[in-house]
Amino acid sequence: MSSVPNRRLTTFRTALRLTQAGLAERANAQVEADTGAPGAMDADYISKLERGVHTWPNRHYRRALCVVLGARSDADLGFYPARRKAATVGGPVVGPFEDVREGDDVKRQMFLRGVVATVASAALGNPVAEALSRAAAGDTPSRVGATDVQQIDHAISTFGDWQDLYGGGACRAAIAEQVKWATGLLKADSTGRVKDDLYRSVGFLADIAGWGAFDAGYHDDARQHFNLALYCAEQANDWGLRANVLSDMARQAIYVGRPDDGLSLIELAQVRQDRQTATVRAMLSTVRARALAKMGNRGEEAYGAVLAAEDHFSNRNPNDDPPWITYFSSAALAGDTGHGLLDVALTGGHVDDTRNRLRQSVASYTPTQARARAFALSKLAILELKVGDASQGVAHARDALSAEAPLKSKRARDDLAEIHTALTRHVALPGASDLRLKITQVLKVA
Repeated sequence: MSSVPNRRLTTFRTALRLTQAGLAERANAQVEADTGAPGAMDADYISKLERGVHTWPNRHYRRALCVVLGARSDADLGFYPARRKAATVGGPVVGPFEDVREGDDVKRQMFLRGVVATVASAALGNPVAEALSRAAAGDTPSRVGATDVQQIDHAISTFGDWQDLYGGGACRAAIAEQVKWATGLLKADSTGRVKDDLYRSVGFLADIAGWGAFDAGYHDDARQHFNLALYCAEQANDWGLRANVLSDMARQAIYVGRPDDGLSLIELAQVRQDRQTATVRAMLSTVRARALAKMGNRGEEAYGAVLAAEDHFSNRNPNDDPPWITYFSSAALAGDTGHGLLDVALTGGHVDDTRNRLRQSVASYTPTQARARAFALSKLAILELKVGDASQGVAHARDALSAEAPLKSKRARDDLAEIHTALTRHVALPGASDLRLKITQVLKVA
């Protein structure tokens, strides 16, 4: 889609006889006056705003530009948040999804049909019937109470921590059995709040199982778990769980080479963002950036999604966040935005922006978050080896290897394989050949 020039911004600037560089300089000074840290706008960024490449700068930039140009509002300067396209599947429009309202059964069912159609190629069938057919027989109570739900919640915590430490492959079979047992409880009698809590907990457990299967490379199993989780989210009418599951489905679609499906899924996850906290909206925007970056010719849109994520995050109130999003710290934001821009950087765009975000992520993770830090290190190593300082890439790759080697994660192994290939061009660098040999050994036994 071609950009629409922002003539309002250009008119304001030229009326003050400012060059694009001059406007950037004044606006950066205003940002510093407002926040204590200078802005990073330059003539190229102002040009992109005027060409309509970016339509919604972060809130500090918007305020600074309004002050410098004497505008009364964002709209006066032609700024607006990018509208999500209605999702289309097989041609016809299934939306407009942004108009879905609680209690509107027709529109909610349209939403679900859109999701099912989006993932129809996975041939998932009926998630409930399939899940119940796999459920353990003979140990299902006739009635479910709060204690049963608490048992599921304990499994969510246990297996979530296990996966974070060792990767999805470490407990895949065990958590799959827990999902079978928990799904069996859906056949038992339950009422009111217990019923909603049961569906919500089974949904979160299924989502964790799906993520673990995805991480380990078992994509069909992951899709089955995600589909069950999405059904449970609908039964519980839990918009947070729905967004979480759809974001995981989007990540998987992007990973397996279907970024267009990933974009459709993440835009479905962004439906009714007024129901989500700023932290959740930030997380969803990082996944959207990753999908756009993978599509090849949408790098500037990806960059815009990154800026939107950072803008959302700047407005967060952790006290408002649901428990499942507490992992999304400033370190996670930097890592996910850096990852979201990686494909753009590998083609020469926003290299410094990507590098800086990944470096910030690596520096910000705590010792207890070694796995997340290893993923950020791997992306940083890939970036430096391919388009940056190769000697730095070797150092980052060595650090990533030491953290990733014991992980039972197909995604981690794929990163190491990409690093191994990138090292081929730099075998003359000190330590590069030894590092390639170590990676070869790790990949052989993984």
